[in-house]
Amino acid sequence: MHRRVLAAVMFGGGILLGLGASEMIHAQVTGLVTRQIFKTDLANLPGQEVLVYASEWPPGFRLPLHKHEGGHELTYVIEGEQTFEIEGVGTRLVKAGEIIYTPPDTPHFGRNATGAISRTLVIRIKDKDKPVMTEVKS
Repeated sequence: MHRRVLAAVMFGGGILLGLGASEMIHAQVTGLVTRQIFKTDLANLPGQEVLVYASEWPPGFRLPLHKHEGGHELTYVIEGEQTFEIEGVGTRLVKAGEIIYTPPDTPHFGRNATGAISRTLVIRIKDKDKPVMTEVKS
Protein backbone atom coordinates (compact mmCIF):
# COMPACT_ATOMS: atom_id res chain seq x y z
CA MET A 1 0.00 0.00 0.00
CA HIS A 2 2.82 2.38 0.95
CA ARG A 3 4.51 1.77 -2.43
CA ARG A 4 1.35 2.71 -4.31
CA VAL A 5 0.96 5.96 -2.39
CA LEU A 6 4.62 6.78 -2.96
CA ALA A 7 4.28 6.01 -6.68
CA ALA A 8 1.20 8.26 -6.95
CA VAL A 9 2.98 11.10 -5.14
CA MET A 10 6.03 10.75 -7.38
CA PHE A 11 3.84 10.70 -10.51
CA GLY A 12 2.02 13.88 -9.43
CA GLY A 13 5.27 15.58 -8.44
CA GLY A 14 6.79 14.68 -11.81
CA ILE A 15 3.90 16.32 -13.62
CA LEU A 16 4.30 19.50 -11.57
CA LEU A 17 8.06 19.50 -12.09
CA GLY A 18 7.58 18.96 -15.81
CA LEU A 19 5.19 21.90 -16.03
CA GLY A 20 7.90 24.21 -14.82
CA ALA A 21 10.88 22.69 -16.60
CA SER A 22 9.55 21.34 -19.88
CA GLU A 23 10.85 22.40 -23.24
CA MET A 24 8.36 23.85 -25.71
CA ILE A 25 7.80 21.93 -28.90
CA HIS A 26 6.46 24.04 -31.73
CA ALA A 27 4.76 21.81 -34.27
CA GLN A 28 5.21 22.41 -37.97
CA VAL A 29 1.65 23.67 -38.11
CA THR A 30 1.45 27.37 -37.29
CA GLY A 31 -0.02 28.15 -33.90
CA LEU A 32 -0.05 24.73 -32.25
CA VAL A 33 2.08 24.64 -29.12
CA THR A 34 2.74 21.31 -27.38
CA ARG A 35 4.89 20.68 -24.30
CA GLN A 36 5.84 17.23 -23.08
CA ILE A 37 5.45 17.62 -19.33
CA PHE A 38 6.07 14.05 -18.17
CA LYS A 39 7.57 10.78 -19.41
CA THR A 40 8.29 7.55 -17.54
CA ASP A 41 8.52 3.80 -18.01
CA LEU A 42 5.69 1.78 -16.49
CA ALA A 43 7.34 -0.58 -14.02
CA ASN A 44 4.55 -3.15 -13.98
CA LEU A 45 4.17 -3.18 -17.79
CA PRO A 46 7.58 -3.96 -19.33
CA GLY A 47 8.19 -2.17 -22.62
CA GLN A 48 5.46 0.42 -21.94
CA GLU A 49 5.78 4.12 -21.18
CA VAL A 50 3.46 6.99 -20.34
CA LEU A 51 3.79 10.44 -21.90
CA VAL A 52 1.85 13.52 -20.82
CA TYR A 53 1.50 16.61 -23.03
CA ALA A 54 -0.07 20.03 -22.55
CA SER A 55 -1.25 21.63 -25.81
CA GLU A 56 -2.70 24.92 -26.93
CA TRP A 57 -4.74 24.81 -30.14
CA PRO A 58 -5.42 28.00 -32.09
CA PRO A 59 -8.88 28.63 -33.54
CA GLY A 60 -9.52 26.49 -36.63
CA PHE A 61 -6.49 24.22 -36.07
CA ARG A 62 -6.79 20.57 -37.24
CA LEU A 63 -4.39 17.68 -36.75
CA PRO A 64 -3.78 15.35 -39.70
CA LEU A 65 -5.42 11.91 -39.69
CA HIS A 66 -3.12 9.73 -37.60
CA LYS A 67 -2.91 6.77 -35.22
CA HIS A 68 -0.87 5.72 -32.22
CA GLU A 69 0.71 2.32 -32.89
CA GLY A 70 0.16 0.20 -29.80
CA GLY A 71 -0.76 3.36 -27.88
CA HIS A 72 -3.75 4.39 -25.80
CA GLU A 73 -4.64 8.10 -25.78
CA LEU A 74 -6.71 10.06 -23.28
CA THR A 75 -7.42 13.70 -24.11
CA TYR A 76 -8.76 16.00 -21.41
CA VAL A 77 -10.01 19.39 -22.57
CA ILE A 78 -8.96 22.04 -20.07
CA GLU A 79 -10.33 25.10 -21.87
CA GLY A 80 -12.60 25.58 -24.88
CA GLU A 81 -13.75 22.58 -26.84
CA GLN A 82 -12.44 20.08 -29.38
CA THR A 83 -14.10 18.02 -32.07
CA PHE A 84 -12.70 14.53 -32.59
CA GLU A 85 -13.22 12.13 -35.49
CA ILE A 86 -12.37 8.59 -34.37
CA GLU A 87 -12.73 5.62 -36.71
CA GLY A 88 -15.38 3.25 -35.36
CA VAL A 89 -16.58 5.84 -32.84
CA GLY A 90 -17.63 8.79 -35.00
CA THR A 91 -17.62 12.50 -34.28
CA ARG A 92 -17.44 13.61 -30.65
CA LEU A 93 -17.55 17.15 -29.28
CA VAL A 94 -15.51 17.33 -26.06
CA LYS A 95 -15.93 20.44 -23.91
CA ALA A 96 -13.83 21.81 -21.06
CA GLY A 97 -13.88 19.37 -18.15
CA GLU A 98 -14.52 16.34 -20.38
CA ILE A 99 -12.23 13.56 -21.59
CA ILE A 100 -12.14 11.24 -24.59
CA TYR A 101 -10.35 7.91 -25.11
CA THR A 102 -8.82 6.75 -28.39
CA PRO A 103 -7.87 3.04 -28.56
CA PRO A 104 -4.53 1.86 -29.99
CA ASP A 105 -4.05 1.76 -33.77
CA THR A 106 -7.28 3.72 -34.41
CA PRO A 107 -7.17 6.40 -37.13
CA HIS A 108 -8.43 9.73 -35.76
CA PHE A 109 -7.92 13.47 -35.71
CA GLY A 110 -8.89 16.38 -33.53
CA ARG A 111 -9.73 19.94 -34.41
CA ASN A 112 -10.57 23.21 -32.76
CA ALA A 113 -13.62 24.22 -34.78
CA THR A 114 -14.21 27.33 -32.67
CA GLY A 115 -13.01 30.92 -32.80
CA ALA A 116 -11.23 30.66 -29.43
CA ILE A 117 -8.08 28.96 -28.14
CA SER A 118 -8.48 25.43 -26.82
CA ARG A 119 -6.17 23.81 -24.26
CA THR A 120 -5.76 20.08 -23.66
CA LEU A 121 -3.87 17.62 -21.49
CA VAL A 122 -3.05 14.41 -23.38
CA ILE A 123 -1.94 11.16 -21.74
CA ARG A 124 -0.48 8.42 -23.95
CA ILE A 125 0.40 4.93 -22.81
CA LYS A 126 2.41 3.25 -25.53
CA ASP A 127 5.02 0.72 -26.55
CA LYS A 128 8.45 2.33 -25.96
CA ASP A 129 9.70 1.19 -29.36
CA LYS A 130 6.80 2.75 -31.32
CA PRO A 131 6.56 6.33 -32.55
CA VAL A 132 4.27 8.74 -30.68
CA MET A 133 2.19 9.26 -33.81
CA THR A 134 1.98 7.85 -37.33
CA GLU A 135 0.17 9.83 -40.04
CA VAL A 136 -2.49 7.85 -41.90
CA LYS A 137 -2.64 8.52 -45.64
CA SER A 138 -6.19 8.46 -46.98
